Parts: sequence; C-alpha cells; structure tokens
Amino acid sequence: MLHIWALLDHIGWTGLLLALAVIFTGAMVQASIGIGLNLFSVGLLVMIDPVFAPGPVLVHSFLLSLIASVGLRRDIEFPALALSIAGVAIGTVLAALLLTILPRHGLPQVLGGLIVLAVTITAAGFSLRVTPATILGATAAAGIMGTIAGAHGAPVALLYQRETPQRVRAALLPFFTVANPLAIAALAWAGLFGWREFWASVLLVPGLVAGFFAAPFLIRTLSPRVIRMALLSISAASGLMLLLKA
Repeated sequence: MLHIWALLDHIGWTGLLLALAVIFTGAMVQASIGIGLNLFSVGLLVMIDPVFAPGPVLVHSFLLSLIASVGLRRDIEFPALALSIAGVAIGTVLAALLLTILPRHGLPQVLGGLIVLAVTITAAGFSLRVTPATILGATAAAGIMGTIAGAHGAPVALLYQRETPQRVRAALLPFFTVANPLAIAALAWAGLFGWREFWASVLLVPGLVAGFFAAPFLIRTLSPRVIRMALLSISAASGLMLLLKA
C-alpha cells in the first residue's frame, strides 16, 4: 500500500480526479457503442500524468470488454476471433520490438501521431470487405497501434463499420479481451509497465465502475452518432496536443 500512497502523492488529488473523469467518460462510451475507452482516454491521461497511459488504459479496456463479452457470447464469430488473435499477436510482437528502439522522450509525440491517425481512419469512413485477409491485416495493424498508443480499436472498427451494431460489438469487445493483455505483456517486456502502472490502474477503478453503470443513461440520452462525433473530436484534439508537445 505504500506504493499507491506514494503514487497518489505524486499525482495529486486534482490529477486523480481529472483522470477518474476521463476513465468514467471513456468507459461509459465504450459500454454504450463498443469502442472508445482507449481512443478517448490515452491522449488526455498522458497530459494529466504519463503513468496513466497506455498501460493502465489497456488494463481497464480489458476489464470492461471482458464483462461486456460475457453477455455477447452467443454472437461471437469464433473463426474470425481466431484470425484476430493471430493478427494481433503478430502486430504486438512487432510493436514490442519498436518500443525497444524508440526513444522514450519521444513517446508522447508517437502516441499523439497514432491517435490522430486512428481518429482520421475512423472518421474517414473507408469501406473494406470483411474477409480472412482483411481481418488478419486489420488486427495486425491494431496490435502495433494498441501496444504503442494504447488504442487498438480504429483498424478493426474501420473493417466492421458497415456491419450491424450487434456484430460490431461482438467483433470488437472479445478482440479487446485478447489484444489488451498481449499489449500489456509487451509493455512489461519493454520496461513500460511495472508496479507504478499497476497501482495507477487500481486508482482508476472507481471511474471504470461508474462509467459502466452510467452507460444505459447515455444510450437513452444521446444517439450513437452524436456520441461518436463527440468522441472523435475530443480524441483528435488530445492527439494533436500530444503531437505538438515540446
């Protein structure tokens, strides 16, 4: 427990409250539309304190996706999920190798650039057919992006964007339950996820729980289109701020 109090002393109560608000919003959005926690949270949390991302965001995305996937188990396409696991494993290994090469002082800019790229891909609305080849390619790209920037979702969301909301959730959420632990393992191997990041994850749990239970209210209040537009706007702004950070 001494570790968590030392970390809290470093972050400060204001920083923690801001981080909890970010996780709350991201979790509420992802529980509503199947994607959003990582894309929304990473840029903002890095600006609050780099200890919060990407590792702790990946932890919380995994927990939220695991809970949601249990309810979607009858809709999961397991052959497609098996291809997704292969693709994300390839991408994660490549990203882990990149993390050993990239200078750590430049990681905020890399994170910002990848977030902007993810938002651009998601907003552009390019259409691809869902085939074994495109599943493998999209999930490999997601593995690279998720490990380095903590945001796996954009390439896979791009692939499934023309599908029904139920199929999108059934593809994305089980994928996150596999992709996020792989990315955390790669970060740990590269020395970027340790006890500080573990305790940072613990500190953010109340925001995750509150966001999960608030999701039904968001669904009743706003349309998925409005939620998506707000998510992309805020995510793009946070990514640009990181990209331009000195």
